[in-house]
Amino acid sequence: MENETILSALPLDRNICFSNDKGELSEKIRKQQTKLLAKLGPFVRKFLEPEERILYAATAIAPMSKLDMFFKGWHVYYLKGCALVFTDRRILYLPTAMNGKPKHSLAQVRYGDIDKYTIKGILNGAFEIVYKNGRKESFTINSAGDFKKIKTFLPRYLPGGQPTDRRDRHFLCPRCAKPLAKGNYLCSSCRLKFKTPAGLIKKALLIPGGGYFITGHFWFGVQGALVELVLFIMALSTLVAAHGKAELMPGAVVIVVIMVLNKLLTIEHVKYFAEQFMPDERKE
Repeated sequence: MENETILSALPLDRNICFSNDKGELSEKIRKQQTKLLAKLGPFVRKFLEPEERILYAATAIAPMSKLDMFFKGWHVYYLKGCALVFTDRRILYLPTAMNGKPKHSLAQVRYGDIDKYTIKGILNGAFEIVYKNGRKESFTINSAGDFKKIKTFLPRYLPGGQPTDRRDRHFLCPRCAKPLAKGNYLCSSCRLKFKTPAGLIKKALLIPGGGYFITGHFWFGVQGALVELVLFIMALSTLVAAHGKAELMPGAVVIVVIMVLNKLLTIEHVKYFAEQFMPDERKE
């Protein structure tokens, strides 16, 4: 009942939101969308424009870096999980926690900023976007049903609308909804401060698992700290054992390389979280 109450407060196009890729209303899809929008709705509702209508919502994985692809595993779903809320004007991008609820972060893709797009896949879909500034990125749509559905309604709205001066996906202040400038971790409108890449990288370098603790990923921080500790002990013991034994040095070198790659992956992730404009509660 609570979910239905939240849903009733949202401006939905129910004919699109609750139908399948054939345009037929589906009770299964209605329940899925109700469950998802009940989590996203209270946050999203604050940022909707007058008369803007929600068409559909889907869970996804945010664009992955080369290091993510190299180490691809369950951590990607945990760290880069997101939701895409399609409206009649734009796509709202919301980083989400493990429970599916949105974090205090929001970006938009105005339809006028999209040059072209493709959706392809079988079990899950790659939603590739080329923006009018030439940049490309690809989201992974988690459900085959979702990307089939998106393919049916999105052509009605693209191309469409006037491009913004960003001509790209860009973040909005979670307090005042004003567009944020890339690389400037202070909202020029309401003066809300955000965590900076430099601060997060410093903690990631100095404290085992520290970067993840600061970004709110406690258990991932614990795991990261344990991995770093184990690798350090292995590297140290191997280097000691290899003293005067050249044949053992390659093993030590491999462990050190793994340590460096692991630390680079941590730095890559904390930079990613800083780029999501995470409010620095201590500085509000």
